[in-house]
Amino acid sequence: MGAAMNFLAHLFLADRDPGGLIGALLPDLVRGRAAAGLDADIAAGVALHRRVDRFTDTHPAVAASKRRLGEAHRRYAGIIVDIHYDHCLASDFERYADETLDGFVSGMYGELAAHAGRMPGEMRAVVERMIEQDWLRAYATLEGVAVILGQLSGRMSERFGRAVDLTSAAGELRREAGALRGDFEGFFPALQTAASVWRAGHGVDPV
Repeated sequence: MGAAMNFLAHLFLADRDPGGLIGALLPDLVRGRAAAGLDADIAAGVALHRRVDRFTDTHPAVAASKRRLGEAHRRYAGIIVDIHYDHCLASDFERYADETLDGFVSGMYGELAAHAGRMPGEMRAVVERMIEQDWLRAYATLEGVAVILGQLSGRMSERFGRAVDLTSAAGELRREAGALRGDFEGFFPALQTAASVWRAGHGVDPV
């Protein structure tokens, strides 16, 4: 898309080798790119990304969060909730990790920049903007979420050839922040466990 979606969670749940990190982002950044022909470590990262998406899309807490959004935002509720859940992770990061958000993000940017040569060109351009504009830290505040929604609205409007406005969801996210955080807290530990089991079953270390 070219604007931040739930990149923070995908990187957080990924295997921490370079291929795993590239694969964690690739499905959202390269349209029509299948795992066929990718290096094995990148393909494994893509597979984990898709498993995370399937788990998320079918979890009852996520469904509850989508229902909290008004009818005007129901069409893109999944995208909006994904972004807000990254806010929930970023703003309470040390609850789920043994490091600070700042340390994690710095490490991710360093790894991605060091291995940008392994990325498709379309993805590499977006990752460069991610680092330059510091998208991952932007999730930590609701103001940052509003900026992300605006960026994504522009990219989606360009892609679909019609106006898409996600920015008006920012007010709803603020009003429903407590309930949405409760949904997230009921969901994310289960996702962490599922991702850890998947990685362990494929010969990579869990978080």
